[in-house]
Amino acid sequence: MTMNCPQCGTLMVWLNGSIMHNHDIDYYECRNCKIKLNTLPDGTYEITQRNNEQESE
Repeated sequence: MTMNCPQCGTLMVWLNGSIMHNHDIDYYECRNCKIKLNTLPDGTYEITQRNNEQESE
């Protein structure tokens, strides 16, 4: 249940909460880039939130 940030490579924080349950979608946050993303059951991911500086680029 580890995920590295696709932008900076930093280890992301896992937000699901409990390792006792199997989750179809895992939620992560990068404290360096300030992005949030979801990993989907097929192994892909989607970025759900970016910080304001990245949105303006």
